[in-house]
Amino acid sequence: MNPIIFIPGASILMLTALELPKEAKKVLFKAPVWLTSSVLSLLVGWVGRGVLGPMTGFMTEILLFPGLYLTKKHYVWSEKKNQKKRRKENGLRLHH
Repeated sequence: MNPIIFIPGASILMLTALELPKEAKKVLFKAPVWLTSSVLSLLVGWVGRGVLGPMTGFMTEILLFPGLYLTKKHYVWSEKKNQKKRRKENGLRLHH
């Protein structure tokens, strides 16, 4: 197996986890993670089939599902943390 078939999935995961703005993540994570990762893997498998072979889609799915799952967990956690912080700041402002 050629290790280069992991590159498309790793690229999509890095773009999604690190580069995607919060507003775009909010839209992306409205759908279930399994559906999002499967759709992205099908697209990569379809596009990469001629270049890297049919295993590209499978390897992308192996990388994307757990990666997007952890990214979504972190996103939800950070949004809850930010909401708590905003509520605390707003509550303090109202009393002063």
